[in-house]
Amino acid sequence: MSKMTKNKLAILALAGLGAAVSGPAFAAGMTVDTKGGIEVFELDESNYWFKLGGRLFFDQVFFDDDNGDDVFIVNNVNVGAFPSGAHIRAARLTLKGGVGYNWVYKFEFDVKDRPGQTRIRFGEAFLGYSGCKNFWFALGQVSLPFGLENWQSSNDTVFMEVSMPTSAFAPDKGLGLYAEWHGNMMTAAAALYHPQVAGSLQTGDVLSQPVFLNNNPAFPPIAGTGPFDSDPGSDDVGFTARLTFAPIHDDYTVYHFGVAARYESLHDNANDFDYVANLEAFARQSPNLFTNIPPNSSKDHHVWGFELAGRWGPLLVQGEYMIADVDRDETFPPFDLRNPGGDLDYYGYYVQASYVLTGETRSYDFDSGTFGGVHPHSRKGAWELGVRHSFIDLVDNTALPTNRRFYFVDFVPSNAVDSEGNPAPTAGNNILTGVDGNDLAGSAHSTTVGLTWWVNDNVRFLTNYIHVSLPSDQDVDILGFRGQVAW
Repeated sequence: MSKMTKNKLAILALAGLGAAVSGPAFAAGMTVDTKGGIEVFELDESNYWFKLGGRLFFDQVFFDDDNGDDVFIVNNVNVGAFPSGAHIRAARLTLKGGVGYNWVYKFEFDVKDRPGQTRIRFGEAFLGYSGCKNFWFALGQVSLPFGLENWQSSNDTVFMEVSMPTSAFAPDKGLGLYAEWHGNMMTAAAALYHPQVAGSLQTGDVLSQPVFLNNNPAFPPIAGTGPFDSDPGSDDVGFTARLTFAPIHDDYTVYHFGVAARYESLHDNANDFDYVANLEAFARQSPNLFTNIPPNSSKDHHVWGFELAGRWGPLLVQGEYMIADVDRDETFPPFDLRNPGGDLDYYGYYVQASYVLTGETRSYDFDSGTFGGVHPHSRKGAWELGVRHSFIDLVDNTALPTNRRFYFVDFVPSNAVDSEGNPAPTAGNNILTGVDGNDLAGSAHSTTVGLTWWVNDNVRFLTNYIHVSLPSDQDVDILGFRGQVAW
């Protein structure tokens, strides 16, 4: 059953909660059930149903690096720190429901725990239709199909976090139209969307280029007038698709093959686009890995993903390879910080294996082409052991500046003026030189060993040990713990 069509299995909505406890609801033949959440439905009618669900992940992560003082040094400059800490990794409330024959809806509230702030935003929020044989459609803010690891529910992952390549190259949510189809051995899913999550803003700066005579600027450039001197314009457009092929997928054996593609337009040379990878266990202040793509230098980008997996009873082996290309101008004006120009290419991969020590088999959902969780056969739960190695290359052109983040995403020269000819307010003061102490530009290898105790279908505890080799030959050891409940 697909990630989208699972919305037909459970019944949700705050309205459903009220219906569950009201006399008229029971008088109308409503039934209440629970497996941790609240489910309200009619035994003889599937048109109208409601369910309330959610998840809560709590992480504690400890770091130990080569320097012994939790400081990451490159060229005698402090460019990162690895403070240990705890955080609410995920907190979600989910509402689902059926509102007539073949019509369903879903919306989620996600709580994001960040240093000094807690933000609430929408997750999936859509209206779906399943009235066409073997098809499913959804309209709204949808998850975007790309990759085996990315498309799997985070409730069921082998490790605490997805691999670095998936973190960097796979999309999250988009505003648009989603469609999927299922055959006997093949599935297809695609989405046409605006890349931004609801409520987010696109930043960037649009400038008129200076006019040069004899290599000297005859007319100064004109700075933009939007937020951060930007002029974002209309929303960008993206397209992503995923095909899977599983010639064998029975209760014991699965052979899985997949390919995915992602394309997103960007405001030409007016964006702060970047690929950013999380470490494979992290606390609130942990650094990320990012590319050295200069802001305001990208035009569009596309990513390809290839996936392969096999399951034989309690043993699961899988891997993915991803390549990304960023389209940029071949040249930029003299003294422009975006030089040198030219397209940029990046790639990454991971391979992993897991084995359920107590003999259970991870379920395979053919419709979505993903592997589900472990359902313990005993009241003592189930135990799973996993190992993964991943690599990501986030530096293409070493002539571009590295190990820095721009706090402002424009490139206003010191002689820039506004549209009325006055000096631009941020001229010559738009870039903070140096580095952001929490982010690192570069490539990395990461090896993870994990042990999971599946207490029951709703609760599990994870322990992960990760060894990461970062730029400048720095190694970091990470020990992560997670307590998780999902209903």
